[in-house]
Amino acid sequence: MSDLERMSRLSEKQLTILNGELQRGRKSTLTAYLLWLFLGTLGIHKFYLGKTAWGIVYLLLTVFGWSTGGAGLLLVLTGEMEAERMATVGLVLLALLGLFLLIDLFTIPRQIRKHEQQLKEKMLADFERQNYTA
Repeated sequence: MSDLERMSRLSEKQLTILNGELQRGRKSTLTAYLLWLFLGTLGIHKFYLGKTAWGIVYLLLTVFGWSTGGAGLLLVLTGEMEAERMATVGLVLLALLGLFLLIDLFTIPRQIRKHEQQLKEKMLADFERQNYTA
């Protein structure tokens, strides 16, 4: 059943609640891009979009990438043999983070639409469950 059919079964009060919640839960594309631009390596734009797990992944990639890469580069200067591997691991982590950020550059609008659709689906399911049990 389509969303329109499902929405046509709702009462006026339920439609008002649905539209209000959708407005309240709406995410700004501009805000998401600004967060991506200035705080993207920390995953803040992912947290804003409701993707907490991915936000944590971005944050961990940044922390471990810079710490292992930076420590590895410092140890390379001292002549430590294992330092090159450590620096390489850090650089790989940062490169992976860069790839994720590049993908986000092109997919933020789609991620916002998906977030809004998931919110709508959840609310419709809740209303249908309420109507079924009433």
